Amino acid sequence: MAQDNVDIVQGAWDAFSRGDIDSVLDVIAPQAETRVPETLPWGGTFMGPDGFGEFLSRLSESFTQFTATPEKVLGADDNHVVVVAKIKGRTKGGGTVESSAAWIYQLRDGKIADAETFGDTATVLEALG
Repeated sequence: MAQDNVDIVQGAWDAFSRGDIDSVLDVIAPQAETRVPETLPWGGTFMGPDGFGEFLSRLSESFTQFTATPEKVLGADDNHVVVVAKIKGRTKGGGTVESSAAWIYQLRDGKIADAETFGDTATVLEALG
């Protein structure tokens, strides 16, 4: 079960890097909750696949270029997966962002049921200027 969950999360990140947002949204449970620090312009709590799509839309509104590349995808236990990712981007205001973020996922029945991200929001806010 733990490796299956790692594969699901890795697959979602791979789909995101290809720009295949539909495949990302397919692995998010209807009642999933995604939490992003509210100090960021794209932050908040998002519900289900539609909410996650809203998060991605808000994120893209702030950047002309953005990549998030997983450096580690680890099964923490039977239901949790942790991703440490390198974030790089160019803001619409011309600033650059380069930082790391950690995502913690909880999976149920082969779907992401809960997700939360942690990172250096001060660095990102400075780049947004």
